[in-house]
Amino acid sequence: LTSLHLLSPRQLVDVFERAGKKPVYAASSALPSNVSLLIYLGADLVDNVLAIAKAYNGVFLMGEIEVQVEKLQRLPCNCIHCQGKFVEEVDNLSKTVARHNTEMLRMEVEKCRRLILDEELRNYVESKVKLDPELTSALRFSDALRDHSTFPRFKKSRCNFSALESFNRFEVRYFFNRALECYQPFSDTVLLLPCTARKPYLISRTHRYLRSRVKINVNEIIISSPLVVPREFELLYPAVNYDTPVTGYWSDEEISFVSGWLKKFIEKGKFSKVIAHVAGGYRKVVERIEGEIQAEVVYTAEDDILSDKSIDRLKKEIEGYERVDLYRRIIDHMLSYQFGISFGGEVKGRYPELELHDKKRLARVDRIYGMLDIYEDIAVHLLEKKIYSVEIGDFDVKGTIFAGGVINADEKIRPNDLVVFCNSKIFGVGIAAMSGREMVESERGIAVKVKRKFLM
Repeated sequence: LTSLHLLSPRQLVDVFERAGKKPVYAASSALPSNVSLLIYLGADLVDNVLAIAKAYNGVFLMGEIEVQVEKLQRLPCNCIHCQGKFVEEVDNLSKTVARHNTEMLRMEVEKCRRLILDEELRNYVESKVKLDPELTSALRFSDALRDHSTFPRFKKSRCNFSALESFNRFEVRYFFNRALECYQPFSDTVLLLPCTARKPYLISRTHRYLRSRVKINVNEIIISSPLVVPREFELLYPAVNYDTPVTGYWSDEEISFVSGWLKKFIEKGKFSKVIAHVAGGYRKVVERIEGEIQAEVVYTAEDDILSDKSIDRLKKEIEGYERVDLYRRIIDHMLSYQFGISFGGEVKGRYPELELHDKKRLARVDRIYGMLDIYEDIAVHLLEKKIYSVEIGDFDVKGTIFAGGVINADEKIRPNDLVVFCNSKIFGVGIAAMSGREMVESERGIAVKVKRKFLM
């Protein structure tokens, strides 16, 4: 693919979509300002042709900024090629600038390589594209049109929700749709609470203090931006590991987006009573949908949700409900969300390090990825149901299973999914390094990183 920088945002996204899974060489297209987006869209190889062309057209690249060389007295860089020299001291100025521009591009590519390994590329791309409306448009088209079948549901990195583009991230849309599908409320009343800086919410100072003062045995939904999180899903990614700027001011776009999803969860629960223990922008979110839901809405908080007056009002509304096993509900919803299954057992452990046991460990919360890690009995259950399973050849399994050894794999599998692998001799649990379809179609590359194995 050549000269991609000349395409419109929609054309740029379409070109990468048509390329599919083929290796993409983005020729004569990359600059420090756009290379992170090109890589995010699917570029596997870039060159320095455009960076060199810029140099011979008198353009000095300072990261995302382009400066005319003729306006410089000194090269404002200490790289090996510039070393802060005065322009008049440089023998071959164009050649020196070309080397400098190439170095700027190389450094940007190295950043992206590191960010990919750390699963942080999306956060970086969102920040980079804001400097150019065309790049911002391309990212928005990508979110709307791109095939996300190989995007991971769970990550070890933090989601930084710092722009409107964050609302359309795959992990946000997937979380909402899947959580809404799996949500099973237990009462006719729901308590709305504000989010907290500390995750998971239940161990935050605010939520711990509320629970120390009030017996909460109704459904709970936590309001954030851009997330709306029923308590049962707070240990799942991205709810367990995200950050968002807190100013006290909510834009109309934020209020509309969050209130829309809050309405869907309230409608799914068929709640007859909504207790909104929120203030400020959070209250505006509730007020936006108050006239659109078939439920009584009661506001219990003044400006401070932790004041004695606010807490006394909350007590009057929710105390007296029958006790519920919240930890059991959290594990049940995680099993449903992650695998689409239910499983018996007793929940043990100190929150959030919960474990499911039945004489032996069945599953545990993995806070690194925001999902459940499973053990032998649930692994057998998944194999029997043929879900999130990978069939491999009869070879000795060690730390890694390569795609060449995969015979068949569940097409639902995404990278970072917890999967069960098996052959005629052993079975085990691992983390997928590619999608199920890629495991079958690929001849090389890591398919599964093995966590544990058992004899058949």
